[in-house]
Amino acid sequence: MATLICPIHGPQSGGGSLCSQPGCMEFLQPEPVCPEPGCGNPLNPDGSCPLHSLTMAAEAAAYAPPTTRESGLFRLEFPFGPVAVGSDEVPIGRAEELGAIAQSLKDYDKVSRRHAIVWVEGGDLFVRDLGSTNGTYVNDRQVEHGDRRQLHDGDELRFSSTVRARVRRAAA
Repeated sequence: MATLICPIHGPQSGGGSLCSQPGCMEFLQPEPVCPEPGCGNPLNPDGSCPLHSLTMAAEAAAYAPPTTRESGLFRLEFPFGPVAVGSDEVPIGRAEELGAIAQSLKDYDKVSRRHAIVWVEGGDLFVRDLGSTNGTYVNDRQVEHGDRRQLHDGDELRFSSTVRARVRRAAA
């Protein structure tokens, strides 16, 4: 099993999806590993594999999970991995036609089939609840059906009571 890392406190021991340090609410991310099939070695700080000359560039993009897009202005850090938000709207829900996000949310029955939508407008990130049964929340404040709420770096976005995502502005 891969080591989980807090972006602030580093490697964490024990289970869970949040950092174990008191007061830290950062989502743990898997330690980056070589994407070469069958390798799995932890990457060097420069993104290279100690075994291969492969770097995290075009070659690695071929092995990226379908929930990430390199062109995102923002990213939503879910427990199942990051989802980039760029020029396209990102629908959140369990409806099969929503693609990779629906596959990741399929076991969360409190998330509606078409729960919410996240998009970038004028360089800012927004969310709108699409009439979900169990609500959409920003920092524990409910987004009313049809209203849009601006999101900021570090905000916690919650879909029903079960799925949380941390909002991050992508590095320029």
